[in-house]
Amino acid sequence: MIQRMGLRAENVLFLDDNHLNLEEAQFFNTGLMVEMGDRDLSGLLNLPQLQGKDDRSHSRLAQYKVMEQKQAEQTDAGLSNTEFLAQSGIKIKIITDIENHMDRVLEILNRTNQLNFTKVRANTKNERAALEDLLNVSGVHAGLVHVQDRYGDYGIVGFFCVRTKFSGTTVHHLAFSCRTLNMGVEQWVWEYLHEPDFKEVGPVANPIKTFDKVDWITEVQSFAEADTDAEQRRLCLVGGCDLLQVSFYCGTNRDEFVNKQDDNGMLVRFDDVGFFINPRDMRLKHLKEQRDFVGYTLDEMKALDQSLAESDLILLSMFFSIPSDLLFTYGGDEFGGKYWGTIPPRRFKKLMRDHNTAMRFAKGMFHRRLSLEDRLALTRQCFVHADRLRRKEAPLFILGSATEHGQQAERTRDMRIAFNDMCREFCGTTPNAHFINVDGLLDAEEFADSDHYTRTGYFKIADFVNKQTKALAQVRTPAPQPRERETAVS
Repeated sequence: MIQRMGLRAENVLFLDDNHLNLEEAQFFNTGLMVEMGDRDLSGLLNLPQLQGKDDRSHSRLAQYKVMEQKQAEQTDAGLSNTEFLAQSGIKIKIITDIENHMDRVLEILNRTNQLNFTKVRANTKNERAALEDLLNVSGVHAGLVHVQDRYGDYGIVGFFCVRTKFSGTTVHHLAFSCRTLNMGVEQWVWEYLHEPDFKEVGPVANPIKTFDKVDWITEVQSFAEADTDAEQRRLCLVGGCDLLQVSFYCGTNRDEFVNKQDDNGMLVRFDDVGFFINPRDMRLKHLKEQRDFVGYTLDEMKALDQSLAESDLILLSMFFSIPSDLLFTYGGDEFGGKYWGTIPPRRFKKLMRDHNTAMRFAKGMFHRRLSLEDRLALTRQCFVHADRLRRKEAPLFILGSATEHGQQAERTRDMRIAFNDMCREFCGTTPNAHFINVDGLLDAEEFADSDHYTRTGYFKIADFVNKQTKALAQVRTPAPQPRERETAVS
């Protein structure tokens, strides 16, 4: 019974009027609290062990009744656990409005144990302040996990908080209520976060990866409307770290071409003009300069083209392609090279540390010093490439650069203004292309620095994209006209 209810023995009080039953139950369940049921029990509710949150509506009892019904139905049907889960219709809604649910966040962090994989609490004033500070750090993604299935509503059962950078994802909090134990919810969330490496803090009821793959859970934006357009659409996102945050709020069916580490631990960036405009030649597949110095592959370039052609929404963040002085050409039969590539400064420094690599780089890569106008023109070609491949009904969003916030913006303001002007001009002359003006969209406190935003800032960008996309869909789909009344003809 304890196992089926997802509890630990030390959190259970067992009542019985037979002392032998009490002793047997306690023998097989270490830590179980017991009490003779034929005594006056009126004082039990005053015990500190039985203090919990007010649940006069008996919501927890209702949840246990759901679990009991599920157990009985699975037993009667003779289904395995995964077969039973596959027919349960489990749906998850990720709630990103953390501030209005902070009481539940604290309850999950401080009261859950069996499925709390990080065990980082927020009991004290300092711990709560540290949590609030963490939630405001750039690159942090946090969410509450609300679960329903065809048996009932389990409420908000989990909380996660991670920080994602090109070098990987740091898991700060990953905790779940035991009421969804054995449903695969915690593994689904881990997979949703791209399976980050982290050290589980035991004891836990089961490891984070219990099943081969959790494919019986569906993410929804609303439990009332399970098959909304937002859940069905496919997204293509290209850019820097900022899009890793925006993408979480835009949908689950997405192709992300964002900063990553290659097998040698060096940075690979996809917000590079060469990733868009280079010819898709088979020669690139075996070109050492492409593989060793630039980083991204011909297969990834082809994947971009396929994603641009098939996606329902495209979001590009390409400002990085403008300020870098490390722009090169390489390959081809002519002197000077045929293909374009921008080497990230961190990658360039690592390449130059090895003498032999540096010599090969000098022989194969041709440095190109271009004017701002020429660099803007190259980046505009990237937008043209995306526009040429996309379906006309798929909106193209281009993220602008901050010009008024942070030291970087002050130092490169003219460049940023020129980039934004070029983006506005392109969007103004291209059907169904939309410029995202971050200066006008975000408040000052939502800029972590010139190129990164707080969690609420990323949410605002995603919200702008979602609302614009919904409005465009409504324009394309006219309201149904009332049917004319049919008249009988004799």
